[in-house]
Amino acid sequence: MRFKEKHYRFVKKELLYVFLLFFGLFITNAQKSNWQIDPAHSTIGFSIPYFKVGEIKGIFSDYSGSFVENEGEITAINIVIKTVSIHTNQQKRDEHLRTNDFFGAEHYPEIKFVSSSFTKISDKEYELKGNLTMSGITKEIILKATYKGSYVHPKFKNTRKIFTITGELLREDFKVGTNYPPAKFALGNEVSLVAGIQLIKE
Repeated sequence: MRFKEKHYRFVKKELLYVFLLFFGLFITNAQKSNWQIDPAHSTIGFSIPYFKVGEIKGIFSDYSGSFVENEGEITAINIVIKTVSIHTNQQKRDEHLRTNDFFGAEHYPEIKFVSSSFTKISDKEYELKGNLTMSGITKEIILKATYKGSYVHPKFKNTRKIFTITGELLREDFKVGTNYPPAKFALGNEVSLVAGIQLIKE
């Protein structure tokens, strides 16, 4: 009888341990969620001064990205942009921008952003820091993210979040246009970034 009681208690403890482990993993997974950028409803764009009084605007049309959320807060962001997908509404200019005079798309096919922090500064405003790699150069940049809200798509029944991300960077920091002397006079150094990001929960 004593052996049976000890065996029963041992089995009971083992089952309890397995249950708690499973429950703990379930809770951990429930608190963590992954989100993917929906390119069909997102835009990654930029603008740059042109001869000081004008402006050139453009977008990148081919990109992907993931956001990781833990306990309601974004903890990691990774975005990859195909350099060749740059569009400024003028074919000849776009072809020139893809050359080594500017982005060198053949040698540097991707522009990458990896976040290092996502800090809440007000109700819906966040400071986004991370490393941007472009033209083979990696530098830290600081962006502003504004949370616009969320909704459940009536047709697909998936949850979506929307952010607007803005910021500025210096193109010469990434040697964009430094191989093309006329750019020094025609283009400004400061580039404004504007992205409307819609995320789909996996």
